Amino acid sequence: MRDKRFEDLMQSVAYMASRMLPGLTDDDQRIRASGLYADWTPGSYQVGDIRNAGGQTWECYQAHDTTTYPDIQPGNAAWYTFWRPLHGKSVATARPWVAPQGSHDMYKAGEYMVYTDGLTYRCLADTAYSPEEYAQAWGVVS
Repeated sequence: MRDKRFEDLMQSVAYMASRMLPGLTDDDQRIRASGLYADWTPGSYQVGDIRNAGGQTWECYQAHDTTTYPDIQPGNAAWYTFWRPLHGKSVATARPWVAPQGSHDMYKAGEYMVYTDGLTYRCLADTAYSPEEYAQAWGVVS
């Protein structure tokens, strides 16, 4: 009986949390709730849809359907034309570095990321460049 009660409680919590997801508008909030977002699968996506893929949480910023455009998959070049990675605003929400493709996904001052060297960096000035390309824009945190 106790296991059934716990299962019901967890389903209720997941349901209520999923109802609150559309109200999250800040990247950091969305990353903190990333476990509630579905993993990316082929399909039709609208602007604002959030999915997880490749250790990142992504936001669709251009509507598309992978039935029509099958190359839009995580890791493919076309992916970055339709999806942007969310950037954390704390060490706890830092995600792996993704090279920006334009102004829509550049790193802003106060955002964090984990670079390819395994260190966590804080963005000191808005930039589309890595710590290797423009060290002045980044500070090592850990």
